[in-house]
Amino acid sequence: MKLSVVIPTIGRPELARAVRSALVQTTPVHEVIVAADTTDDLTLPEDDRVRVVRVGPGAGGNAGRQRGIREATGDLIGLLDDDDEWAPTKVAVLTRLASETAGPWIATSRVRMKRMNGSELIQPAFPIRPGEDLRAYMFAKRSPRSGHGFVQASTLVFPRELALEVPFDENLKFHQDVSWLTSVASAHPDLTVLQSWESLASYYATEGSVSKRIAPEGSVAWARRFLADQPRLLGDFILTQSLGFARRSGSVGSMIRTALAGIRFGRPGPAAIVYAIGATAKQTLQSKGK
Repeated sequence: MKLSVVIPTIGRPELARAVRSALVQTTPVHEVIVAADTTDDLTLPEDDRVRVVRVGPGAGGNAGRQRGIREATGDLIGLLDDDDEWAPTKVAVLTRLASETAGPWIATSRVRMKRMNGSELIQPAFPIRPGEDLRAYMFAKRSPRSGHGFVQASTLVFPRELALEVPFDENLKFHQDVSWLTSVASAHPDLTVLQSWESLASYYATEGSVSKRIAPEGSVAWARRFLADQPRLLGDFILTQSLGFARRSGSVGSMIRTALAGIRFGRPGPAAIVYAIGATAKQTLQSKGK
């Protein structure tokens, strides 16, 4: 199986590091396609496998991903964000998992999240259950104190044909990765999720992250569009993840409005409801203490 690496970029200085991590895999990659959402010159390692295609500027990450997928000549795609990096064995591990799999599939792994304060966190905290729907894994709140399943873009490997059949939505500016995963899971109820419990990628949490600029209203609108046929997941998503964006603003009123939207538009489970009440109460106390 030939694997094409697709790296959408806005020209971050970490791009060369990301490309190098793809080039030094123990199982060599077929090619590295850098989808540049910028007109700036790029500094890249010299390797015949590296080529640049241009999108935008300002087209967005999904436009870069889909352009790279269309241009790819491998039968597998590995996604890598321009400020992340792969462990040297990532391709070997995930392609070995995929080698005996029939039907539609995606492969993923745990990821090492590196924070700006120097601390690290390996996610997800728990694996997907055999036969579990990917959407339920990512969005259902299992208990008030537990998180969600986590599938990060730079961990993903999948057949190129899958992304041609179910393309990345080029109009989305946030929730891009989970939108595609949600669409794939919806289109393929028999989807197999191959998950390595090794940490095979590193994700750098930076202040410029798109997720830090998402408005709760936009997140709620996304959930109503992509999870309309899954009321439990719709409610759980709004009462946890959309609520998180409201909480970042420090506004208790925004948190209450977001929580009410989750109850109005979805059917959240008890764990999500308890979590939302606790998070809103904590923010209320913090606001009063200022």
